[in-house]
Amino acid sequence: MISIGQSPFMQDTNLVNELREVNLSYLLLAQRMLRDDFSKGMYRLGLGREVAELLMDLSTSQVLSLASSNSLICGFRLNDIALLGALTKDGMNGTLKQVQASMMLAQQKPDRVMQEASR
Repeated sequence: MISIGQSPFMQDTNLVNELREVNLSYLLLAQRMLRDDFSKGMYRLGLGREVAELLMDLSTSQVLSLASSNSLICGFRLNDIALLGALTKDGMNGTLKQVQASMMLAQQKPDRVMQEASR
């Protein structure tokens, strides 16, 4: 919905700026997680070793350059109907849902798009 006085171009500019903020936040978070505990960071981010090492070793200027993309560079892993069903299933307490979701996420392969981008 376009508010009065806001052109569609401004909305696109705002969207691109928000995408860049998400990209920068993701890259900084990923680097921190990988530097704090490499294996746990790889697991939680769903990354393979090569991509994780590459992300961890990015310089500040490389992070800023990568974050300035007009597209979202991180991927959401909630694109699996079985995983979404497990997270929304009634009858399980919160801990059991978290364990099941973690197990299902661990079975997913690392993000192919990020692996290809690192080549």
